[in-house]
Formats: sequence, C-alpha cells, structure tokens
Amino acid sequence: MKVHLSDSSLLARLAEDLRRGGCVPSMAEDGTLDVVQPDARDVREARLELTFFLRAWQFRHPEVEVTFA
Repeated sequence: MKVHLSDSSLLARLAEDLRRGGCVPSMAEDGTLDVVQPDARDVREARLELTFFLRAWQFRHPEVEVTFA
C-alpha cells in the first residue's frame, strides 16, 4: 500500500516506526512510502492493521495529514 504524508520530512520517521511495527516500508519515487505487512493473511487484514497503525501514528503527530491507498 502507498502511504503519503502532508509533511514529507517525516517520512523517514514513519518508515522507522513501521519497521518496528513489523512492516516493510520502502521509499517510492513520488514522495510516498510503499508498505508491505508480511504477517497479514490477506490484503484485507494488511489494510486493517495498517489503518490502525497509521491512525495511532497520526494521533501522535496531529500536525501531519496521512493518506493511503
């Protein structure tokens, strides 16, 4: 899944937090992160887990808008 932040200076911090959470993030050319959730059983579960993670992350960084697809 692609994750975009309104403040791209925080992408590295988000990537580090995602790694600690068991995800595999990689920087994409368009200033987003491509995120894989290797422990998820399917796409639905991966999306659900990433949604919860990103909501919690955004709660700790309220100045940043997080979108993903």
